[in-house]
Amino acid sequence: MFEDSITIFNKKYDPDKRDYYFVRTYIVGVNIEKKKAVNVIKSGLENASSATIYIPIENLESEDKEYILPKKYQRLSIKEIEKYYTLQPGDYIVQGIIEYDIDEKNTVTKLKNEVDDVFEILIVDNKLKGGLPHWEVALK
Repeated sequence: MFEDSITIFNKKYDPDKRDYYFVRTYIVGVNIEKKKAVNVIKSGLENASSATIYIPIENLESEDKEYILPKKYQRLSIKEIEKYYTLQPGDYIVQGIIEYDIDEKNTVTKLKNEVDDVFEILIVDNKLKGGLPHWEVALK
């Protein structure tokens, strides 16, 4: 039904490295509605684009990964998170399937500078009742 695809970058704090560790996951069969905008600030223009992603419940599973709720995801070890993904505020989503790893060399800032349509998750809402059960993800 939906033809868009996304790349999710889940972040998890790694106490050993004392930094965030990012795990990439692909989801296909979603719908993306983008809203392009800018704010005028004292120093110039600021990007104010936003988007909403609709993920039908049947497309929530990805590759060989299982979707779990954010608090459960955060309790997993770094080794365990490779089998799971979540949707939580503060994570990043890119429109399309991209081969990119966020690490010390390839930062989130570099990703935003090199790739179009990089968004941060603001709100995740499940809409599991009604004719089309889905997850709705608001992005900035």
